[in-house]
Amino acid sequence: METWTVKKMLEWGIEFFGKKDIPQARLSAELLLASVLGLTRMDLYLDHGRVLKPGELAAYKSFIMKRLEHVPIQYILNQAHFRNITLYVDENVLIPRPETELVVEKALKEACGMLETKDDLNILEIGTGSGAIAISLYAELGQKLPDKNKSITLTATDISSRAIEIARKNMESILSGGSRKSIDLICCDILPAEDTAWFSDNRKKVDLVVSNPPYVTRSGFEGLPREIKEYEPAKALLAGDTGLESYEKILSRIKEILAPGACIIFETDPITGEGLFSLAGEKMKPQSVSLEKDYNEKERMLTVHL
Repeated sequence: METWTVKKMLEWGIEFFGKKDIPQARLSAELLLASVLGLTRMDLYLDHGRVLKPGELAAYKSFIMKRLEHVPIQYILNQAHFRNITLYVDENVLIPRPETELVVEKALKEACGMLETKDDLNILEIGTGSGAIAISLYAELGQKLPDKNKSITLTATDISSRAIEIARKNMESILSGGSRKSIDLICCDILPAEDTAWFSDNRKKVDLVVSNPPYVTRSGFEGLPREIKEYEPAKALLAGDTGLESYEKILSRIKEILAPGACIIFETDPITGEGLFSLAGEKMKPQSVSLEKDYNEKERMLTVHL
């Protein structure tokens, strides 16, 4: 009977993925095997002579077969890394992207600026998915603001009840008890209805809106990689013919809850960026609108100051 060591199993996985044209063959093989064995990727090479047990071998081969079907690694492992946190994810929520970390960075900057003159900050995230933005924003704001007299209230909404469940699961595993109580998760389409207590309590009071809504066009959706098109929730990706449909709905709905001097931050892309720039100017009549680029010099964030 052949003995399968970490080294041999890893080499087999890399070669197998390479022959099947699986993107990032080495990284895929390393991440899957490391998860099965409870090791880091570095540990795989430090403990390369370790012999896999039958159960470990079976688990790794099972992961390999799923990846062969182009299931994203994050869904196979139910785990995604975002900024300083590790999130539970499955096919009900989008996998957080590195580019979205820039949205959090921008929101942190805007929030800290507001808190220089305000004691209370009211933040709304629309389309929270796994909770990546909301949890990161709340946790990191708490670290940046040791002043106990400052308070932050954050509401995160999503149209998917399953996404809200996942965001709550992540919130409870990542944040401390006191922090959890200050994030309100609501299942609704963009905002709660105008006749709800939440809407009444927040009318003209929201200082910062952050959203990474669906912005992929119908034609663009067809050209997405299999990993995205076949497994990530289409409802969280696909906007419509122009890619601006979700933004238009959001801008129309949030007018009544925005405080004077509020800020809106959207994630976007080069296809919809210019159109969103014009749409935001037309809909909100703001003091300023700016469009910023990501790590790859692609238009990624739109910021509106009222």
